[in-house]
Amino acid sequence: MVGPSITRTDREKFLKRLKIGFAVLVGGSMALVTLWGGAELPLVVGVAVGTTAVGRLLAEFTFPDSIAETPYEDTTDRGPKPGVRTQRRRSESDEDGLTRATDGDGRRSNRE
Repeated sequence: MVGPSITRTDREKFLKRLKIGFAVLVGGSMALVTLWGGAELPLVVGVAVGTTAVGRLLAEFTFPDSIAETPYEDTTDRGPKPGVRTQRRRSESDEDGLTRATDGDGRRSNRE
């Protein structure tokens, strides 16, 4: 069976870096807007800090922790895989003395 190519901790680290980068992007862009607007340097720093905090909240909403999860690591038993019953029926012989063809295409043949 093919599973994910990266581990859960790698996904969580990437998600954390993505959220931090998103917050810094929001804070930095608002700081540049206030700087280009002609504001004083203390105000620009205050806006950068405040909007970075707002960006962090936006990042939590935009990128929830659930996107770092994967269904491959779930150990919950969800029943048989698709096609298991059909394979089981094909491997067993029918009551009328007929069996399925060996190539599995659904044709029937008489037993000799």
